[in-house]
Amino acid sequence: MNNTNKEMKVVAFPDFDQTFNLINEREKFIFLPLASIQFNNHSEFENRHFHFISIWDTGTYENDFFNEFRKDIRCIKFKLEDQRYSYLGKPNFPFVDLLPNAYDLIENHFKEHLDYYLTPKSFREFSDENGFFNKARQIIISQLNGFDKSDAGYYFERIVQYLYVKKKYELFNKINSDFSYSELFIGRTTTKEEVIASFVDEGKSDHEIINNLLEKPNWLQKPEDIFRDLNLIFIGSVSESDFTNGSSEIFLFWDKENDEVYQLFQWT
Repeated sequence: MNNTNKEMKVVAFPDFDQTFNLINEREKFIFLPLASIQFNNHSEFENRHFHFISIWDTGTYENDFFNEFRKDIRCIKFKLEDQRYSYLGKPNFPFVDLLPNAYDLIENHFKEHLDYYLTPKSFREFSDENGFFNKARQIIISQLNGFDKSDAGYYFERIVQYLYVKKKYELFNKINSDFSYSELFIGRTTTKEEVIASFVDEGKSDHEIINNLLEKPNWLQKPEDIFRDLNLIFIGSVSESDFTNGSSEIFLFWDKENDEVYQLFQWT
């Protein structure tokens, strides 16, 4: 750890083509790259790149969903090839074929209304049942024929928030997933203008998004025994909620012998 800063670089929101060897077009709409750790002449990891990936599925699984690369709902494995991941399993959950169209609709919506999303707003305004965000979600859901409404709504929230945090990072160089500011202290200890100003400045820097880097996992629940028979090296973890509407801590491990990466999820 003495020379960690010289031997590694953290990249937030890496491009998909820098993190994945695309095998199936649908992977672009299932796997969202959150952050990469790029090692440089490291004594253990050499020049390898490791990536933290957020994964979307409906939570409804067929028997053949599970395979060598995802034997358990809490764990997924990738092959590390040419600094990128290859997912050699087959995603098999409801509505997966509808994701490309859903993603395009949501992305177009976000781009069209970018000014709205980037304008600081109170929680009361943003969460209003008759407000813009909730109405937009219903509009998108109505266009996704055949997509379960609950799952479609969750996917809308997930992609919009991912794109929002990514755009804010590009503008302010901070990771902050909050859509709105709190009105709690306005008029008590600070003014509305001060709250709005601090809202765009708050967030995590690149090196603050990786937890317990090259140390030991700080489990949210009990220590996992899923890796009991594997010889794995812990890389670090990230909080999915920093980037999107997911609520898991993503723990990353490396199988040096097979050059494979395991992600394990524990939900808050």
